[in-house]
Amino acid sequence: MHTPRLRHLPLLLALGLAGCATAPVAEHAETRVSLMAYNVENLFDTAHDPGKDDYAYLPLSVKQAHPEYLATCARISVPAWRQECESNDWTEARLEQKLTRLASVISQTDGGRGPDILLLEEVENRAVLERLNGHLGASAYQTRVLLEGWDERGIDTAVLSRLPQWGAPVLHRVPYHDEQGDTSDKTGKTRGILEVRLLLPGGQKASVFAVHLPSGGGPGYLRRQAVEYLAELKRQLPADVLPIVGGDFNINAGEEAKHHYIADTLASTWSVSHLIGCDGCKGSYYYPRERQWSFFDILLFPQAMSGAGFNGWKVDSASIHMPKASPYQVNKWGTPARFNGGQYPEGVSDHWPMYAQIYLRAP
Repeated sequence: MHTPRLRHLPLLLALGLAGCATAPVAEHAETRVSLMAYNVENLFDTAHDPGKDDYAYLPLSVKQAHPEYLATCARISVPAWRQECESNDWTEARLEQKLTRLASVISQTDGGRGPDILLLEEVENRAVLERLNGHLGASAYQTRVLLEGWDERGIDTAVLSRLPQWGAPVLHRVPYHDEQGDTSDKTGKTRGILEVRLLLPGGQKASVFAVHLPSGGGPGYLRRQAVEYLAELKRQLPADVLPIVGGDFNINAGEEAKHHYIADTLASTWSVSHLIGCDGCKGSYYYPRERQWSFFDILLFPQAMSGAGFNGWKVDSASIHMPKASPYQVNKWGTPARFNGGQYPEGVSDHWPMYAQIYLRAP
């Protein structure tokens, strides 16, 4: 079992490893905790979950043995999605390759150990989450949380951490509703907001919220409603609990330019990762057709963490970046490389993760 990475400055002196008894004691010791939000793109196991539309991610042999599965695929209206559902051969070998590549991405940070808190999107169930954790070897996480939600495809958010929990996790159902005269009921069955309560070093209670907002196929007001609900969840927390949010907000650059959901609505309540750091970052997701970068993947911190601090905890804006040094993450065009069944040397997810560190400086 691993403990959170504690960085003391100067390191050798604080840990007593320098072999010099006369060395002065550091004036300020610093405790750091790292976080990363990562959309792992369709992390499904190879078995059908009853009540979920996961037929695209089953072995072809299973689909052929169950005509009702292929019949469900045939009813998909979008041709590309229908073809994927009918022909995609999601075997154990492909899943193992996907898990190996995801482990490579996660392990590229923090000296090979991965972040202390990892927020994931597009994970089908607890079973495949456990398999991913098993691929992390010595870096595996002691806290692993996934609560089954309401998404029709069965994709959920999850939180992995080396930190202990101080309370039971909660899956909040966002109170989506039609508006602007829309009577089509596009709210549908979609993901909730997963709250996992973690205890930071030193005893600070934190509530970590993992989000995956409705995709661009739904109206923008759904994403706005989710952003507003996040602010409400923050207001409901006890004043001494530190809120942190991470995940896929699905707000593309065009929508952001028009409605400013990030720059105005989110930034009025939070410090937004790519607005306070991530210098030189273009975005975490790329639309080839529009040749457009978007910041789908975001970490949010209380605004106090960018200033005086939240009970002493601050966010290190210089630490904020998108880890993409794994050979699987970048395609020949320099954009996120999707996993294509292991047909190419690169390919793992169509998103790049967002990473940051928070720290507590001892008095």
